[in-house]
Amino acid sequence: MCFTIEVHLTRKAIESRFSVDTSALYDFDFSYFYRAFSHPFIPVITQENPNHIQLMQWGLIPSWAGDRDKAMQIRKGTYNARAESLHEKPSFREPLRNGRCSVIAHGFFEWQLLNGVKVPWYIRLKNNAPFVFAGLYDRWNDPDSGEVCNTFSIITTRANPLMEKIHNTKKRMPVILDSNVESEWITGDISIHKANQLLLPFDEGKLHAHTVSHRISQANANPDEPDIIQPFDHPVTGSLF
Repeated sequence: MCFTIEVHLTRKAIESRFSVDTSALYDFDFSYFYRAFSHPFIPVITQENPNHIQLMQWGLIPSWAGDRDKAMQIRKGTYNARAESLHEKPSFREPLRNGRCSVIAHGFFEWQLLNGVKVPWYIRLKNNAPFVFAGLYDRWNDPDSGEVCNTFSIITTRANPLMEKIHNTKKRMPVILDSNVESEWITGDISIHKANQLLLPFDEGKLHAHTVSHRISQANANPDEPDIIQPFDHPVTGSLF
């Protein structure tokens, strides 16, 4: 699964990596972590406008959701979307056709269960570059306020060997798109068969992972604190790997 990500980047780094207009990020607060459960705004590149960054809230609300109570109830189950069943789920079927997006990130966090202790890990690319998760988005009109909510979900798949050891309970990982298929995910004609070819575990050889402090798990953790992503050794008996 994937419920906590890191997007501590700059507009210049995003422009250089993705060749997109980043004017939407003028007032964006780049931080060391964002938790899905707080429904943060995150930079995404969408199928409908692949040359511009948009800010969307984490937790997809399908366009057909009814009142706000129903929308919020659905959202609790759409922070992630399982790659294997996208075409089966009512919330994801239409976005798979017309609402694909790339979710910009610099890293993410996952927890390893070791001797009864949940040990937090931080994972990023070995080259330390920005990357994108495969995502889906939709727009919901709040019938009470008239507000248009732009929301997204991060797609997950089975874990690669590295992530199997880290996320050793569910053995899942977010779909990180290799740079050579990023454009195809956004602009291509994606059938179910093609989606199965693209939404695969990322090459573990391209990932770096290290343990971090339990502060990332605390409710009062400061998202602007650089130490959040710094290596931290845990006094847990036994080998982490």
